[in-house]
Amino acid sequence: MTIYADEDFYKNNYLCGKKAVIDTAFSFYARSATQKIRLYTCDNIDENNIPECVKMCCCELAEKLYSYEQSDNDGVSSESVGGWSKSYESTSNKQRNLKSDIREIIYKWLSNTGLLYRGLR
Repeated sequence: MTIYADEDFYKNNYLCGKKAVIDTAFSFYARSATQKIRLYTCDNIDENNIPECVKMCCCELAEKLYSYEQSDNDGVSSESVGGWSKSYESTSNKQRNLKSDIREIIYKWLSNTGLLYRGLR
């Protein structure tokens, strides 16, 4: 399986000088992102000629997946100090938000490319 973006592309093209969000194991998250893109595109992407928009999408998705995994696993969604309170977010709600974010990222980068087309050609 070809991963749609490598760490070199991530650091040199996607980030444009910004500090990297993913500091270790970029390939792991890029592989997961590639799989998500494949699900939405029904393998419409030529792995011998991966468009830049697909590589950018892969990088942003990889960051989202990394951030989700690194987020506070105890489900705390907010805390207050004065009068101390703590709010929790359910696991199912976090997963639902992640799925929504994934869809939004894929549509942001690929919606006008024809790669999301699922009909007959």
